[in-house]
Amino acid sequence: MMEVMSGVLGRMRVPVTLLNITQLTEHRVDAHVSVYTETGGDLLTDTQRADPWTYADCIHWCVPGVPDTWNHILYAHLV
Repeated sequence: MMEVMSGVLGRMRVPVTLLNITQLTEHRVDAHVSVYTETGGDLLTDTQRADPWTYADCIHWCVPGVPDTWNHILYAHLV
């Protein structure tokens, strides 16, 4: 699919640059933000979901995620 895109973009009259973030994103299996996480293979109960301060999957809230990485790449490309 990306080869087709590259071919089409290469033939365009107006120069277009494609920032391919597909592979980068596929490697980030943590790319979800939710209190609906698994604990030991079991989904959180309604009581646990109602108390995100205790049961939220903080790493996905506190650590920069996939969109942050996309923004850094785009910024570096623009600058």
